[in-house]
Amino acid sequence: MMICWVNPSRCTESQSRLVLGESAGMRKLVTYLAVGLTASLASPNAFAIKEFSETWVKVYVDSSDKEDFKKLAGEAKCNVCHIDGENKKKHNPYGEALEDAGLLKKTFPPKRFKDEPEKVRKEVEEIFKKVEANKAEGADKTFGERIKSGMLPGGDVKGK
Repeated sequence: MMICWVNPSRCTESQSRLVLGESAGMRKLVTYLAVGLTASLASPNAFAIKEFSETWVKVYVDSSDKEDFKKLAGEAKCNVCHIDGENKKKHNPYGEALEDAGLLKKTFPPKRFKDEPEKVRKEVEEIFKKVEANKAEGADKTFGERIKSGMLPGGDVKGK
């Protein structure tokens, strides 16, 4: 194998494949490294979304006495604000209302969550409370009324 690195013309066919990364093990390694790198680069943005979700759960799910609502919210996860199968930048009506009210990653960057967590969570909670009075277009109930009645604010568990 060392000869192959020093003098590629003396490589056997199987050694050439290893050097060029054509083995299954090498492909797996490269794939895992690429996924890990991507995840590490994406994690600052995911942190803010995670904080939004945790705050929403604290405000609405943990305080609810409706087990069906808790189950729905647990099933919906990101689809409380997003639409299943769509780009995460696309929101359902509830997510759009929150965004319009100022719940944005640029307003609440990860550094703010780390530096002043209680202050930021309170600001996020205020936005949630403000949006409770809004309705989706064509809806008969406000987002707050939907939540209080045990329904997800933005639609079904798929966010539709």
